[in-house]
Amino acid sequence: MQEFLKVTGMVIKTFPQGEYDRRITILTKDQGKITAFVKGARRQGSRFCASSDLFVFGDFDLYVGKDSYTVQNCEIHNYFEFTRTDMEAAYYGMYFLELADYYSAEGNEEALLLLLLYRAMQGLKTPNIPNRVVRTVFELKLFIIEGEFIPIDRIGLFSDEIYKIIDFYMNCTIEKLYGLSLGDEIIDNLEKIAIYQRKHLVDKKLNSLDMLEMMI
Repeated sequence: MQEFLKVTGMVIKTFPQGEYDRRITILTKDQGKITAFVKGARRQGSRFCASSDLFVFGDFDLYVGKDSYTVQNCEIHNYFEFTRTDMEAAYYGMYFLELADYYSAEGNEEALLLLLLYRAMQGLKTPNIPNRVVRTVFELKLFIIEGEFIPIDRIGLFSDEIYKIIDFYMNCTIEKLYGLSLGDEIIDNLEKIAIYQRKHLVDKKLNSLDMLEMMI
């Protein structure tokens, strides 16, 4: 008897597999990272072509094999199609995906991480939120939900306003992350804190970050 698994998630990695297939990594809400094969995804006109693209968010029906998963169907809820035409936003998005890949694991419950990733992608297409704000807030909240956030007292001296903003990010829901109106000086200080956190917490070279920094 065939066994199937239905998951909600976002495609965070994709690779060619053989002549016509793809291998994708999906960050899922309940099962953590799942690697699955998408048969025929590279064939012209394949109904699976879109579902194997980066950033695709939806419900995936997976066939559970002995050693692997295979995508049988995908109901796509969001393509984040702006990443096809806005290269700067696409590079920011790829950076978010790489950090999500770094922090997620197979079999873990990753609902908060998936929601944070989805909210950041929404932020990138919001005209009144600068991309660097989306990135900085994403990084800060990521380190907070992963339980690794370094107290800012160890980083330097900051104004009371910065402490209040950090406290807000510590306690707010992910849906409200981008609700604050931030001046340039505040953004500069938050960016400094986020960069310090990343340099001390992420012990991996992030290729997407190199590409992003060359772009901007």
